[in-house]
Amino acid sequence: MKLAAKILTAGMLVWLVVGCGGGKKLSPEEYQQLSPQERIQYLEEQARKHPDDVEVRRQLYREYLNIEMVPQAVRVMEELLALSPYEVDVRYEYGELQYKSGNYRQAYAAFLEVLQSASGEAYAPRIAQYVAGKYLIQQITSDPADEAFPMFSPDGKKLIYQKWNGDNWDVVEYDLESQTEKVLIGTPADEELPAYSPDGTRIVFTSNAADHRPVDRQFKVREISIIDLSDRYTQNLTQSVADDWLPRFDPTGNFIVFVSDRSDLRKVSIAEKQSDLFIMESDGDFQHQLTHSSASEGGPCFSADGKRIFFHSDKNGNFDIFVMRADGRQVMTVVDSPANDVHPYASPDSQYIAFVSDRDGNYEIYRATVTGADPERLTFHPGTDSNPVYSPDGKVIAFHSNRSGNYDIYFINLEVSTSGVTTADLIQRLQQL
Repeated sequence: MKLAAKILTAGMLVWLVVGCGGGKKLSPEEYQQLSPQERIQYLEEQARKHPDDVEVRRQLYREYLNIEMVPQAVRVMEELLALSPYEVDVRYEYGELQYKSGNYRQAYAAFLEVLQSASGEAYAPRIAQYVAGKYLIQQITSDPADEAFPMFSPDGKKLIYQKWNGDNWDVVEYDLESQTEKVLIGTPADEELPAYSPDGTRIVFTSNAADHRPVDRQFKVREISIIDLSDRYTQNLTQSVADDWLPRFDPTGNFIVFVSDRSDLRKVSIAEKQSDLFIMESDGDFQHQLTHSSASEGGPCFSADGKRIFFHSDKNGNFDIFVMRADGRQVMTVVDSPANDVHPYASPDSQYIAFVSDRDGNYEIYRATVTGADPERLTFHPGTDSNPVYSPDGKVIAFHSNRSGNYDIYFINLEVSTSGVTTADLIQRLQQL
């Protein structure tokens, strides 16, 4: 009898909701017995019958969120805010939803209105995590020309990076103390992806000068070259007639790891080529292939002790971060998410890796332990942030970003927290975004 009564009661509730068009207002007990879909149908009908009822819409968007129907929840929230613009908690939650959906402009507009409200101060810490991050971001270069792929000098006093001169890429050195730059390598060819040797006497980089084919520069293949800064003597380390790129020294300066598509013999465009990791001695001898999968590997860097190499690979469908011994053995997954995680760089204390991920909608800088634990987002901007590298003392991460319209160099200062950021600072930041 009790079971029959429950079935009868549930049937009556469905009839009240569906059959009578939600004409009866349900008690809390009756409402709780409805399925999520029945609750939504009931609340939608109540909203139609009572268009000025704010609480009905508040309840309705939460029911949509409970079953992860975000677009419908956003629609109801917009209706609610049109009725009652001063629902600050709803506007903040609306901003969060828009941000997580990748609609950053709408999110920033909502956060700005929240901060400018009478109770905005209370929301400042929560909004800061979306627009300021935990650490101070400093813009280092602001030239109209693109500047990208920074690397620190061994003493941490200089940066080296590639800079667009209007026709091609040059290698430029930037003095952090005097805030001046000079061109180190500039020819009619493209010189890219520079890196200092551990003793600071040499720079390894890529150049397409050896490709004399009459094709557009973006289709020319690169070789790896090295220059001695004392006498400017330059030599090619690779002559593979394939594309070789991203050379990085090991901590001793005796070996260089790099990426190459030389093993892909298919007659396909350069964009479709599969890449592997290689290692060679710093004079170009004994070039040895480290990876042999059908996937594309890239973004290599040595651990601080030189015993391991971190890299990214799309062997699992999307790009994840892996680590292997410097001889190519014992490959293990480090960072594995449904998104793309690329360009790892190990901290000098061997505790962390910085990397790039689009897990939150666009490419941002993240940090995790060397085992992939405790991932932490470090940048918050709708622009593209990429290629993080640690300073020799581990206190700063340099990266390039187009957040100002073109690519410039930025620092994440890991010693300066933004926990003390004021509401006025956040408002100013949001007005700039």
